[in-house]
Amino acid sequence: MKNILVVEDSKSVSSAIQTLLIKELNCNCVVAASKKEASALLLEYKGKFSVALLDLGLPDAPNGEIVDFVTKFDIPTVILTGSNLEKDETKFRNKNIVDYVVKDGIYSFNYALNVVKRIVSNYQQKVLVVDDSKSFLKLAVDLIDRYKLTSYTALNGEEALKVLDEHPDIKIVLTDYNMPVIDGLELTRKIRKRYSKDELSIIVTSSNSNNRVPSKFLKYGANDFLYKGFTEEEFYARLNANLEILELFDDVRKQANTDHLTGLYNRRYLFSNGIAMYEIAKQNADKFAVAILDIDKFKKINDSYGHDVGDIAIQEVSRILHENITKDALIARLGGEEFCVLLTNRNKNEVESLLEDIRKDFEKNLITTSVGELSYTVSIGCSFEFQSNLDEMIQSADDGLYDAKDSGRNQVRYRK
Repeated sequence: MKNILVVEDSKSVSSAIQTLLIKELNCNCVVAASKKEASALLLEYKGKFSVALLDLGLPDAPNGEIVDFVTKFDIPTVILTGSNLEKDETKFRNKNIVDYVVKDGIYSFNYALNVVKRIVSNYQQKVLVVDDSKSFLKLAVDLIDRYKLTSYTALNGEEALKVLDEHPDIKIVLTDYNMPVIDGLELTRKIRKRYSKDELSIIVTSSNSNNRVPSKFLKYGANDFLYKGFTEEEFYARLNANLEILELFDDVRKQANTDHLTGLYNRRYLFSNGIAMYEIAKQNADKFAVAILDIDKFKKINDSYGHDVGDIAIQEVSRILHENITKDALIARLGGEEFCVLLTNRNKNEVESLLEDIRKDFEKNLITTSVGELSYTVSIGCSFEFQSNLDEMIQSADDGLYDAKDSGRNQVRYRK
């Protein structure tokens, strides 16, 4: 759980911010009303705060002295101010501050919440800066690191492509235009052959005054353009905007590809991505297995306990499968109470042992619900032999499932 520090002497303001943070982030949000109280909390937590929100006008630190103290702990800081914003930005520049919030009602608190959300999620994000100027690389990396993003650097496009090979999960590339070996325009073209605009954002950072340069980059697939000499506020605003757009795309993909009840992949994802898994394994003669799992007597669960408990039973399938299968697999809900698992890199004995362990876990599992305790078993069918296509292999596993049902349920049956 993330620790967040709020230093604010107004009880109404600190209470509003604390309530929003705890509700939206499920974090440990601690509040101090003075520099003295904040100092005690910082020492108690050994400075381990993901973000600090600081009021500049405290009873024992009326001129922003709290900022200098918190800076020593290298904590990303959001300033809460009711005074002249431009004056504050100038005074506290380069002190690990990532944003300023003018306290003027609920909108400002929601804005502060969004800033905190961004910083907390940034711990998982990677940014690559490409520039042949070492001084600019240092400037950009300092700003990126302050925002708790993970930064990588390259001096030209060729180096950048190597970094992307090593870290394919990089989300943003900031690139200069004029560089040796491979310039920014060619780099943008090459990146777009690998990544779409909804997978990786390219922000061009250039001092070139030719007003045709931005349009060139945009035509080649850049997402944004930032002239060098930018302010810190503009830099962070562009980073935020691009990261938020990427996250929106991720959310849309997740909604399209996952089952809302279990969080597992859905049928659509299974057949769009499972086919590729199947074809690669078949072409390389790799080990591959398909298992179909079905809850025994599921209708009776719904009839006896109600559909809400039936939903809990389905969610338990996701939990148990994830506890047993941690790698080299695709787990999907086919629909209703039926699930499909594609397994790679396991020999027949390993698969048989795994499926038997899963069956036993269901057999001994007991679920406590509001209407009483529930236990149920599952039947599993499995196929090991490649067919003409994935559909046929799934059908073969499904035939094994029916064998298990016909043989009394709570069993695993195999087909070649």
